[in-house]
Amino acid sequence: MAIEFLDSRTSEFSNINTGVTILSSTPTLLLGDIGLQVAAVLGTPNAADVRVELWGTIGVAGVAANEVTIIIERGGTGVSGSGVLIYTATVDLYTGNNLLSFHAADFHPTVPLSGELRYSMYAFDSGPGPDITITGPVAFSGIAQAGPA
Repeated sequence: MAIEFLDSRTSEFSNINTGVTILSSTPTLLLGDIGLQVAAVLGTPNAADVRVELWGTIGVAGVAANEVTIIIERGGTGVSGSGVLIYTATVDLYTGNNLLSFHAADFHPTVPLSGELRYSMYAFDSGPGPDITITGPVAFSGIAQAGPA
């Protein structure tokens, strides 16, 4: 069976680099949220072969003592901790503007009866140092496909 494209979505928190939002020290700020439509594979052999690729970018300003943790969850409600953690990364910052980018994958998630796989992106200030500012841009995207590897 051939690879089957299912869906692609993008969530954009900010498309400019002049933001002033302070990054919280807990993962409470929802920075990206997408729902990938995968209902086309319900009841087919491809339902067991769904693969999701996720990528994002977060622009922040901080100092060398700062670090940012990025979290991706599947199936949550838009509140951190309500979904299944599928990706986490902690990044040490440089002084000044930092553009943090990542690529994550979710292999063979169970396709829910709703036919939608929801993914949420959070980030928080996880290190010592002064406040970190979200300067932007901030974007989160994903693609779902199915079929044998």
